[in-house]
Amino acid sequence: MTKKTETYEKNFEILERITDSINKDEVGIDDLVEKSREALQAARNCMEILKKQKGDFKKLEADFASLLNEVEEETAAKKTGESSSDPEEPPEDPF
Repeated sequence: MTKKTETYEKNFEILERITDSINKDEVGIDDLVEKSREALQAARNCMEILKKQKGDFKKLEADFASLLNEVEEETAAKKTGESSSDPEEPPEDPF
C-alpha cells in the first residue's frame, strides 16, 4: 500500500501503472481486487494532497490580497499627504 507521505506524482504513477496493466489485460482476475484496492488508496492520497494544496493556495491568495491592500493603502496615504502640503503655498501660521 502507498503511504500518505508520498508525493502526488508517485501516487499518480501508481494509478497510471495499474490502469495500463488492466487495459493491457496484464492483471488476472485473482489480482484484480488487490490492484483495485491499491488504485483506490493512491486516488485517496492524491485527493488528500490536492485538498491540502487547495487550502494552501487559498491562504497564499489571501496573504497576497492583504499585501496588495496594504500597498494600496500606503500609496493612497502618501498621495493624500502630498496633496495637503502644497509646496507653492506657505504653511498656515498657527498664531
